[in-house]
Amino acid sequence: MTAPNHLQTACLPRRRFDALAGYTRQPFILLVTEEIEWHASSDERVLGVVTRDRIDHDFGWVALGRDEQLRFRAVAVNASLPSADAARGQLLERMSVLAAAPDVEFHQGDSERAPVDFFAPLVPAERLHPTFNILTSEERYSPARDLIAAMMRFHEDADGNFVEQFQTTGFDPRLWELYLFATFNELGYARDSAIAVPDFVLTGLSGRIAIEATTANPPGGGAPPPPNPTTPDEFTAYLQDYVPIKIARALTRKLNKTPPYCDTEELREIPFLLAVQDFHGPGSMRMVVPATTEYVFGIRHSLVNGRRKIERITEHRFGRSVEGSGFFSLPGAENISAVVVNPQGTITKFNRMGYLAGFGSRRVRMIRTGMRRGELDDDGPMPKPFSHAVHAPDYDESWVEGMVVLHNPNARIPLDPALIPGANHEFLQGDGGIMSLLPEFHPYFSQTAIAVESEDHKQAPVE
Repeated sequence: MTAPNHLQTACLPRRRFDALAGYTRQPFILLVTEEIEWHASSDERVLGVVTRDRIDHDFGWVALGRDEQLRFRAVAVNASLPSADAARGQLLERMSVLAAAPDVEFHQGDSERAPVDFFAPLVPAERLHPTFNILTSEERYSPARDLIAAMMRFHEDADGNFVEQFQTTGFDPRLWELYLFATFNELGYARDSAIAVPDFVLTGLSGRIAIEATTANPPGGGAPPPPNPTTPDEFTAYLQDYVPIKIARALTRKLNKTPPYCDTEELREIPFLLAVQDFHGPGSMRMVVPATTEYVFGIRHSLVNGRRKIERITEHRFGRSVEGSGFFSLPGAENISAVVVNPQGTITKFNRMGYLAGFGSRRVRMIRTGMRRGELDDDGPMPKPFSHAVHAPDYDESWVEGMVVLHNPNARIPLDPALIPGANHEFLQGDGGIMSLLPEFHPYFSQTAIAVESEDHKQAPVE
């Protein structure tokens, strides 16, 4: 059955629907209901979903419109229909009526705040973060811009200053929070917006977890800039000591919070994670996985004369800065189930994911290159290079891709790896070795070349 003549609709890819409205889902609904089709009016003002009941095996539908905050919310629902065709036909009929209705018909009456324009500057131009300026002004970052605009309608601003910080000095930490928000939504979690601390208390079909985000930031207060290593010895000192010290201070700042994050009855019995990203200097997130792994486990792996060497680390020392190693052995760290990192959690990730969801200029072209883990390959475990055209029709990527979960061997509440599927899970063994549970594709790091195709130099379609 097709839509009525006066309503122009289109089947919507799941990825596009998720970016526009996936944040409205509640996990308990997924226990009984399966989404099988997604639809939208031509202007995407009204969305629709055809559903199948997992228990009774009948069909239904949900129509969605934007509320006072411009968030998509359910505005009409029906169930117990005999077939998908019947549900689809009824949905499209209702979407036709809704498409002709005024915006106020979609309002829920539970918010008095006007919608926020997240990209309208709240401060003078000289205070805006350089990357925020690029994000708002350059066509090549239009996929990220449009994706974030849709996403941030659903992000709860618990502190009341998210937008201003996102535009200014807090751009990187706030982007990391948005990355975590998108990732765990993709994994089927809903956020408990009634709990402001920690950053995320999440409920999914597999269980509940709590997450606090933190970042290593550029030196401030007149401190010297990050080192710029030029020799192998300088780079080794930078990777093995300077970066772990930055990560250590970001993590211990959260560990030593008073009162502790898990010091409530509601959070005491669920896994609690710290999610850290490194923004202390240009490209610094490329070192976040090895540096964080060494620091939290207090173990260093190296090759000496072609043989693997494992040694215990007691401290990281760089100049006059010193931090003890072995975060998971610190007092109170038993309350941390795992530490999460992802060098891919940056603005270029948002650009790629936005492009895949149909946001932004279609003239944008992106080539992603990097190194991936090779343990699952037939020709051996050595790292392998990869190169992908993001604008190619067969390109695929998930939000969780690139995430590394470092499990605390001393955790009071161990984290079940099934709670974060698609990530690389790392477990410290008794002999100092590390066991990895790997997804099929896991990048160590990547970089993305971004360009805008000119009208005079259009590229041939990528087959």
